[in-house]
Amino acid sequence: MGLSIQEQLLKAGLVDQKQVKKANHEKRVQNKKKKKGEASSDDSAGVRLKQQREAQAKKDQQLNAERNRRAQREADQAAAQQLIETNRLPVEEGPVAYHYVGDGGTIKRISVTRDVADKLAEGLMGLAVYKRDVVMIPAETVLKVLERDKDSIVTYNDPAQAEDDYPTDW
Repeated sequence: MGLSIQEQLLKAGLVDQKQVKKANHEKRVQNKKKKKGEASSDDSAGVRLKQQREAQAKKDQQLNAERNRRAQREADQAAAQQLIETNRLPVEEGPVAYHYVGDGGTIKRISVTRDVADKLAEGLMGLAVYKRDVVMIPAETVLKVLERDKDSIVTYNDPAQAEDDYPTDW
């Protein structure tokens, strides 16, 4: 095998032993500095990687929370629609026009009997949306549906709220 460049220069007499030792020492010092520099850059890369992982974990956690909220909202809407379906009452058309506020604040009208209009006004019944149709449901069902999905209830005159709105002790 061939000799290293240092050994060849030493053998040729171009450098002495002192110069070879000095060159080796400088080379070792430079290698140490390089290793320290790489270690510090590895540490900063490790810190960056850790921060990225934490940020990704936080983002994933937020996405999972949003997905869970959406799934819960859909489950509540499905439960509300099922309650409406099982408890809906047939709409008896009659001579009385019952007015209510529909989508977008427009006033809508449904023709019902006097008895049904009174029950709607007193809060014994409510109107709900079921498959794009307006149906009547009992007050107990209205309260259960309101817990799950407020958008499914078109109108409900809560008797407790009506008493609070209009004082009777003049």
